[in-house]
Amino acid sequence: MGQPFTFPLSAEDLAIIKTLEAKYDSEENCSGLAAPQIGFSKQAIVFALDADEELKKWRPDISDTMPKTIWLNPHYEPVGDDKHIDYEACFSVGDSAGPVARYKTIRYQAYLVDGTKVDGVAHGFLARIIQHEIDHVHGILYTSYVPEGQLLPLDEYRRMRKEAMEKGQSSS
Repeated sequence: MGQPFTFPLSAEDLAIIKTLEAKYDSEENCSGLAAPQIGFSKQAIVFALDADEELKKWRPDISDTMPKTIWLNPHYEPVGDDKHIDYEACFSVGDSAGPVARYKTIRYQAYLVDGTKVDGVAHGFLARIIQHEIDHVHGILYTSYVPEGQLLPLDEYRRMRKEAMEKGQSSS
């Protein structure tokens, strides 16, 4: 499990955060990244969900968005018991994807780099991203939630998703 940050942040902590953000910025098609994924045992995540109409075609559960955000010592708890199953992939796992049940709505709490505490509620795909990244700081990969035998090669998942989208568009 990643170690929590203490405030004020040390020069070493700031360097870790800067490295995390730079790695996130250099990745293509990356919703989020956590410090443990790049070799730092610290509780830091960076993520974003833009209001992108093209992405909404692939992810109809986008209701909330958030600009690029860096959170330290993040935590979440479910709001209710409703879950949604959708496929996830991950920088740490390589070229595979699998179905994961995540809470539809969560309440989150974290700290910004300047020590400001943030909290709020997230729904849909944003809630999924936050849960996925916070799991990383606790040493959990999405694959631990995928039912046995249901992990797919990423190319196969993308083909399946595209076919489902085309089928859905032709019936509307």
